[in-house]
Amino acid sequence: MIALDHIAIWSGNLYRTTVELSRETGIGSADGGWFPGLGLGQKILSLGGTVYVEIESIVDHRNILDGHPVALELERQTAAGDCFAGLCLRSDDMAEIEAFAAHRGVEVSTEIAGGKVLMVPGQKRGKAAHAPDFLHSWLLGKPNIYYVSDLDSHSSLLAPQPGTGEVEGLGVTSLELGGTEDDLRDWLGDIDISGLGVDLRFNGRSDGLYAVGFDSTAGPQEIRLSPITLQPQFS
Repeated sequence: MIALDHIAIWSGNLYRTTVELSRETGIGSADGGWFPGLGLGQKILSLGGTVYVEIESIVDHRNILDGHPVALELERQTAAGDCFAGLCLRSDDMAEIEAFAAHRGVEVSTEIAGGKVLMVPGQKRGKAAHAPDFLHSWLLGKPNIYYVSDLDSHSSLLAPQPGTGEVEGLGVTSLELGGTEDDLRDWLGDIDISGLGVDLRFNGRSDGLYAVGFDSTAGPQEIRLSPITLQPQFS
């Protein structure tokens, strides 16, 4: 069944953004490891309900010097500040993943792009259905979908580093998206978006993610950022 998995934020400074977001929400952070093939590191803030925020930043600047497209794109996208980079869904049904990939005219990828080195042993590593891959999906302002067979070691369950925040997320309640509901349904094909279990609000502006609302032990909260700048050439 389809579900909301995580929200990706791109940042020019992994630590600054993590500290600021933890201070704003009161939610502590965990280290999510890094992607050697992409040069990106990540921090994780759990919003509860097995959904988390993944903050990504360039930690290996050799990837910029080598002209790696993901590193170059992240650097370009964050020149004006942090942004919502991607909305990531998951499914525990491989047939659903395969149907989505077929709808998008791509193959199901069996590995995380760029590989992943885990900072916390036992952290869950999913398989991804790219459409055609996470970067292309995000640069169109559309979600990609990961295959996650179970949640036993899901990143949302990582314990935050002591002292980084005491507030607990109690689950995402709403998403503000660009475009229209018909646009999203067309992208996902036969996947039923009602399975996400959150209030989807469409503002009719450029595609992408604009805001995430969630409950917490400190009361209802919202994270609002500019969406990624779309790149229509990836359509």
